[in-house]
Amino acid sequence: MRNCLSFQNLTASAIRNALFAGFCVMLGTASPALAHSFLVEATPSSKDHVASSPKTVKLRFGGGVEPSYSKLTIEGADGKVLAEGAIGVPEKDRELSVSSPDLTPGKYVVRYRVLSKDGHIVEGNYEFFVDPK
Repeated sequence: MRNCLSFQNLTASAIRNALFAGFCVMLGTASPALAHSFLVEATPSSKDHVASSPKTVKLRFGGGVEPSYSKLTIEGADGKVLAEGAIGVPEKDRELSVSSPDLTPGKYVVRYRVLSKDGHIVEGNYEFFVDPK
């Protein structure tokens, strides 16, 4: 048992090096989880007040998304779905949009449910406002 490795025989720098190596391994294995397609930018954006009805609602994500397995909706304050779809741009695989109907002044909710290229589903929502003229 004399040659058995124990923490008592390790120097402080050897322990620090072992902990640092373990931390690096953890970071390397966690990176795929960080690749999910989180929402990066929206037009109109969250809590935005716009002067007139937008023609489209555009969302840009941090990673690639699959438009055919994704859905965006625009809902009125009462929860009624006014528009839905998910149009992707082939050369910009991180962007999705949905055409907007003519929106009257009020609060609107954009909901999204997208399939990331890494296979994970990401969903969320935000609201924006069309101001009276």
